[in-house]
Amino acid sequence: MRRLLPGLPWLSAITAVVIVVGGFLAARSETVQALLGRWSFVKSVTNDNSTYYRLKVKLAYKGEPQDFDIVVGCNVHQIIYKDNSRTYEAGLIPTVFGRRMSDGKALVVRPPKACRGETTANGRVQPDLLPLIIVYDNADALEFGIAYLSEDAYTSPLSVLKFGGATIEEATRSDFDHFRKTQANAVRRELYHSALDSDQLLRQLQLKRGPRTWAHVCEGYERYLLGDGGRSLLREHWPEGQPKYWQASYAVEDALGKMVFDRRTPIHSDSADRAAHVAWSFSDGAADLGLPTRTGGGLVSTSRGYRFAEAYYPAASDYRADRWPAANEQRRDYLARLDHVADMRIQFKGGSTRGFAYCFSRTFPDDELRVSLADLRRVGMVDGEVVFAARAPILMPIQLLRSASLLKCCAAL
Repeated sequence: MRRLLPGLPWLSAITAVVIVVGGFLAARSETVQALLGRWSFVKSVTNDNSTYYRLKVKLAYKGEPQDFDIVVGCNVHQIIYKDNSRTYEAGLIPTVFGRRMSDGKALVVRPPKACRGETTANGRVQPDLLPLIIVYDNADALEFGIAYLSEDAYTSPLSVLKFGGATIEEATRSDFDHFRKTQANAVRRELYHSALDSDQLLRQLQLKRGPRTWAHVCEGYERYLLGDGGRSLLREHWPEGQPKYWQASYAVEDALGKMVFDRRTPIHSDSADRAAHVAWSFSDGAADLGLPTRTGGGLVSTSRGYRFAEAYYPAASDYRADRWPAANEQRRDYLARLDHVADMRIQFKGGSTRGFAYCFSRTFPDDELRVSLADLRRVGMVDGEVVFAARAPILMPIQLLRSASLLKCCAAL
């Protein structure tokens, strides 16, 4: 993982800032769930071994109550389509569910996975359950969103949401059918599958390929306090000119990473007033359990205290699809006006952005535009300030761009 390291002006709270790349929205098993939206293409469903549960989330958006009551189905169905082809579908249905707000934005919930009878009432879901919530800028496109990854996000002065709790209850197939008939999902099937699936599967689902712009990958950085050993190492390798933000050599970065992620040594996340705990990063299926809280809860689990909320800060690159012109000629003009391109822009803003991540899709420039990009200086930025790099890049910019486009979300899709 890449890490950006702040310089000594932050010595009162020297930290290693570690990138997190996660597709928190799209969690499925190895088979593809095809019932996200309306399922008019389905002829019949047999061998229904599914289980069902009801996720209730109390929210307020800009002061307006926006409570969710989502009925989720999981496990395997045999689906027979109208052309008599068959497939097996698995995973959470719906994987994500959202609704349009009065200002044209979308509020989207990613249900945690509770497919083995876990409920709040039976104690297998913790009472402070914290599901992932995303606010998308445009309900018609879902190209850019802000994810709420911890309690810090809801208490931030930048928050447009208030969180009032979440519970999971038992549900039935009848509840599931009624929900699907009466509730429209802001995450449309065409948008979902165009972003994630092959042309062959789209044909099987009788869907036309749309733009691959659904922002299902969310990115941010975690921030940790370093102990005396880490601070000494930073002092020793602080570059000439003492830049405020800098990226260390690979050897120093590796040494700092081992200090932060030493599973034997608890460490503070961002602030000394937080309980010390073993550091962790989002991994495959992270949002399946819910999001950890400061007190070690928040999850679909009977065990508390093995995961704690980290200090997350949002980040996005200049390859955001929603920022690029659509036509190639306009893209060439756009690139001609730039003298650099930011591989990543972290937003810290004095700590006010703690708890958020940015969700966006990356643009895929053609070969001609990649050549133009290769001539531009590549940088990293924190609050608009360029990060000093104390090392040479391993790859040329054109190769790094291709590498960036291969970032996967954290669940099997």
